[in-house]
Amino acid sequence: MTRNRFINAAWKIAIKRNGILITKPVALRKLFIQEKRDRSRPDAPVIGWKRGEIFEVILATNKQERLGEWGDMAYYLAQSYDWLWWLYNLVTPQRIIDESVEKFEKRAREK
Repeated sequence: MTRNRFINAAWKIAIKRNGILITKPVALRKLFIQEKRDRSRPDAPVIGWKRGEIFEVILATNKQERLGEWGDMAYYLAQSYDWLWWLYNLVTPQRIIDESVEKFEKRAREK
């Protein structure tokens, strides 16, 4: 199941970064607003806020970029509520989801 692949990738990414998985409400929030972190410092402290994934979709400058950002939303929706994941799957071509899960699995494997 694709959703489990996203969740497994998120788990591996979290372990590499700080060891904390995000909760369903936080995953939903990250669609709208996200923490800006200084990854060069220990424990990557929050240094501000940045726009969430849904705004990246809206602000994309071309179709290819928009589809890529739409695919990125799957990472957070997979970690969020079941009904949101169901709705996302209903309106999103499987190809977009597959490309996105491969992107995040690759990120999870990187050192």
